Order: sequence, then C-alpha cells, then structure tokens
Amino acid sequence: MRQQRNLLCTGLAAALFAALSLPALAADKTVTVPIKAQNDSGETGTATLTPQGDKTKVEVTLIGAPASAQPAHIHEGSCANLDPKPKYPLENIVNGKSSTVLPVSVSALEGASYAINVHKSAADLKTYVACGDIAKG
Repeated sequence: MRQQRNLLCTGLAAALFAALSLPALAADKTVTVPIKAQNDSGETGTATLTPQGDKTKVEVTLIGAPASAQPAHIHEGSCANLDPKPKYPLENIVNGKSSTVLPVSVSALEGASYAINVHKSAADLKTYVACGDIAKG
C-alpha cells in the first residue's frame, strides 16, 4: 500500500511538472502573419515564423510579386506607423518567395511591435509594396 502511494505521488509530481512546463514550450509556436498589398501593388501573401531554438525561420510567400528581387525587412512599429530603419533584414523576395533565419526568437518578435515590410526594388526602397503586422502573442 505504501509503495503504491509513493508511486502515485511520484506520478502526480511528474504530471504536475510536465503541465507546468508546457506553457514555456508553447511560447514559441509557429506564427502566420498576413501580408497585405500597399500602394496598389496587388502583392499579398503570408509570412510564416517558425521557431528554431532561440532563432526564427521567416518564410515569405507573395502572390502577384514580380520575378525580380524585392528587399524585405522586419521593422519596429506597425504597417501604419513604420520605423524606416530596418531592425532585421530578410533575404530578398524573388519570384514571390524568401526564406531567412533570424537570431531572435518568435516570442521576442511577438513581444514587441514589429512589421514585415516589402519594398518595390533595391533601386526604389521608398515605395512599399506589401506589409504585415506581427501580432503580439
């Protein structure tokens, strides 16, 4: 009887520890950011932020994008009020696709005000063609 009680207590303690650990594990989850067209570009899509330990893989997919390279960045602020200085550079979007691994966690990106911004071209950085706000988690 005593041995069964000890096993039960050990099992309950392990279950409690696992339950308390789950929120920490779930904190960095895959996040999908809708990307909306700006300046009548017609370019829309999504950015997927996938945790990779203390890093984040950012994959951007745009519909209506040209074949030529378009610079993209994560900026502080929102699409409506963007800090023009990029915080994190992303690989150029080519044929509507880009993939970058950043040295920051998904939860850090969700914990502040950031937006993913796409520029028309390297020659025309002032024209924004698409943007998506990273929602706070």
